[in-house]
Amino acid sequence: MPVVLRQPLAAMWARACSGMHGHLDWIAAQCSPLTCELERLYDWAALYHVDRLLATAAEGSVLATGNVGSRLLAGTLMRGQNELDYVVLTAKTLVAGNTSVSIRCQTKGIAGNLVSGQTLTLIDPVAGVNSTLTVGNLGVGGGEAEELLNTWRARVADEWRTMVSSGGRSGKPADYRFWAKSAHPSVTGAIVQPHALGAGSVLVRPVCNGLLNRLPTQTVLDAVSAYLATIAPAVSDYRVAAPVVSPVTLTMHLLPAVDTAANRAAIFDALDTLVLSKVGTDLTTLQLLWAEVDTAISTITSQYTLDESVAIVWAAHEVPVLRPISWV
Repeated sequence: MPVVLRQPLAAMWARACSGMHGHLDWIAAQCSPLTCELERLYDWAALYHVDRLLATAAEGSVLATGNVGSRLLAGTLMRGQNELDYVVLTAKTLVAGNTSVSIRCQTKGIAGNLVSGQTLTLIDPVAGVNSTLTVGNLGVGGGEAEELLNTWRARVADEWRTMVSSGGRSGKPADYRFWAKSAHPSVTGAIVQPHALGAGSVLVRPVCNGLLNRLPTQTVLDAVSAYLATIAPAVSDYRVAAPVVSPVTLTMHLLPAVDTAANRAAIFDALDTLVLSKVGTDLTTLQLLWAEVDTAISTITSQYTLDESVAIVWAAHEVPVLRPISWV
């Protein structure tokens, strides 16, 4: 072989071998929903009927005021302080005082969620109706982005493991947790309480770590109820309700050398992550161990003291929520 051809031929062969083995690696990755590409994940999900949860639009009620008998028609548009538009879902005739009006955000995603007391303004004036409307006590919620890829992948893998190990889902507590997470992208878990409302009953309490106080909005509760109606066993006696908040308040002292704003914020984030990982079960009482708290704080600093005089416990129907730390 001429010397001049040795290097280009060697490089060509190396690229050919690299491409061949790289393709084999790619094929191996597609053989599992844990490692496959997005396109193949859709195929795996279709086999196990675990569809990716799409983005949802926020819904809720606002309070309208104006002349009694004035009509606010379905399709009327209003704009929130977030610069997003909302549409009236059902026509309403105003009564004395406040009239509750159902609305939906025109843009899907978390940005459409509103808290109680926020105001919206009618885009086009309506005769007899005040242009400013106020969000009701329950807020406007349920808006969520499309399900994260890794969250969806985990649900597909969970269904795969369940089908292989125990067959189809039949209404066990773990099944209700899975169904709750499959109903709305805001749901990150669920407290499932068998026999809580009588023998044979199942009480499902969705938990939403990304929402205020980890509590589901009415829109989320409705979505879980609707999904269970289509997939739960026909003879099951289930109810859907929100959990109850159990505040977690900690008192801590940092030594002067490490008492900085950055350390305080990092400690709160570490403890918040720990608390968010805790969800109730069918047990009567649950507890956050002080050893777990110390482990979380020790990732930031070991120069601190913590008031451990009161145990951190919560009931089965509650979710712990970390409150601002009391620094002393």
